[in-house]
Amino acid sequence: MKLLVATDFSPQTKKVLRVARRLASALSAELCVLHVAAPEPAFKTYGVGERQDREVTAAEYREERRLVREAAQSMRDAGIDATGIMVQGPPAKVILEEADKLDADLVVLGSHGFGAVFKMLLGSVSSAVLKKSGRPVLIVPAERDDD
Repeated sequence: MKLLVATDFSPQTKKVLRVARRLASALSAELCVLHVAAPEPAFKTYGVGERQDREVTAAEYREERRLVREAAQSMRDAGIDATGIMVQGPPAKVILEEADKLDADLVVLGSHGFGAVFKMLLGSVSSAVLKKSGRPVLIVPAERDDD
């Protein structure tokens, strides 16, 4: 069995990875940790700030790659056959494409718990993946704020 767990390194990530780890362990599944990085910005400054823009973007990508490697290593440390990948692009589209490439049996991702108005106006990655996937999708709900 193969699991694809998509993460954005938001506060929800720890819970999503915890659920994915339990599933992979219980099912003796291979696990792929996927992070979809934002495409390079279409707008760049020219002149004084151009180099700084590139350096900031490169630093962000290095940090995201580090986090993916760390998440995959954490899974391996728990005895799970895990890999980590980072791909740039539109999140829902990339998640669906990578699930197909991997031939994933299950896609695991988190919900940020935004309200209906937010989803109606802006859409949501988890909603798009759920609607367009021909594969089973597990949406891990956001942590509840019990204040």
